[in-house]
Amino acid sequence: MCSAPALSQTYTFTQSFAGPTYGVYHIDVMRAALRVTEDDYGAVTLDRHPFPMPQGRQILTLLRGESDIMWSVTTDELEQQLLPVRFPLLQGLGGHRIFVINKNKQNAFGPGQTLDGIKLMTSVQGSDWPDTTILQYHDFTVASISWSDWYTTMYRSLEEGIIDYFPRNVVEVYRDLSYHNSDKLTIEQNHLIIYPSYEYFFVAPHAPELQQRLQDGLTRLLKSGELAKIFNRYPEHRKAWDMVKKGKRVVHLLESNVLSYSFENPDWIEAPYALLNEISALQAQPL
Repeated sequence: MCSAPALSQTYTFTQSFAGPTYGVYHIDVMRAALRVTEDDYGAVTLDRHPFPMPQGRQILTLLRGESDIMWSVTTDELEQQLLPVRFPLLQGLGGHRIFVINKNKQNAFGPGQTLDGIKLMTSVQGSDWPDTTILQYHDFTVASISWSDWYTTMYRSLEEGIIDYFPRNVVEVYRDLSYHNSDKLTIEQNHLIIYPSYEYFFVAPHAPELQQRLQDGLTRLLKSGELAKIFNRYPEHRKAWDMVKKGKRVVHLLESNVLSYSFENPDWIEAPYALLNEISALQAQPL
């Protein structure tokens, strides 16, 4: 007598935007992590939540059991609310910030410009972004804009000279400029801000087995080399590393006031086992 096939578990993930290319890397990694753990954990169906939503709303849907997975920059507070899958998906590049500026502002950001001078100029960030909190903690002048219209408003404000610069991480900046497609804007050439910032998958409290499954899956993908292949599949990732490693920018290092730890080896392509050792040690230490 043949046994009935096991039913597939369905998980729902949320995201901030509905564009066809938004989050494709994260979704590819998520699917791969679930695929390589199928023999141990069973078959899975992965569904996208039908509505994009800001981070606060995503957190609520996970807490209410209406969805299962999201991805976000981690903070101590978020790790208390949800179950973190501690693995820096962008290799720490989320905390490498360059400036989008109006082309006529480049002289204000010359190589001799100091960090104190930059702090006096007006930047812009999303009102609920951890980056806003970090920059304000370090006395940057930051205008915050709500999620509903942040993208258009921020770049239009740059074009019109209302704000002076928009710190963006080195992965997102090329995508942003290709979408906005403005001949008035450019990437500032002389400065780079770096602070600890890591994008994780987060899992709803009702699904600790999913948290462990994703952690196991990411570890397997890293050890097999498949994760590096997925990461390098995206041109913006290669451009980001080129900008960080080959550029001659003045580097300004900041501490994070929203996260109580940092990784010495977030670059898991260069040092995969060093990162895994750090993650293991971190897992043994509750916040």
